[in-house]
Amino acid sequence: MPFPRYRVAAPPPRPLVLFDGDCRFCRQWAGQWQRDFAGRVDVAPSQEARERFPEIPAAAYAGALQLVEPDGAVYSGAQAALRARAHGRGRRGVLLRGYQSGAAPLLEFCYRIVARNRRIFSMLIR
Repeated sequence: MPFPRYRVAAPPPRPLVLFDGDCRFCRQWAGQWQRDFAGRVDVAPSQEARERFPEIPAAAYAGALQLVEPDGAVYSGAQAALRARAHGRGRRGVLLRGYQSGAAPLLEFCYRIVARNRRIFSMLIR
């Protein structure tokens, strides 16, 4: 099972997804997650939350979504997205189980493709 990338000293009470508030694609997904997962997962732009979590390097925010868990563990990229979705749905998702069972390299590769081409994917999901 993949490990968290970082740990924070002052974790939030609920899982907290930190996304790029300057990115239209990211804001679209964050808005959807706020509606779908209200009460189970909090969502905030990384630009507003960075000061709360100095343990997470600035470069980490630039490269991927971050998920800060109530136990202080911080996950990034595809793993963060899949864990957040599993929390939001109130159960472990199929893709998260796949990630943990060996599909992590493939899912992280797919995540990086989307992250590097957010403008194109933003148009596709509109």
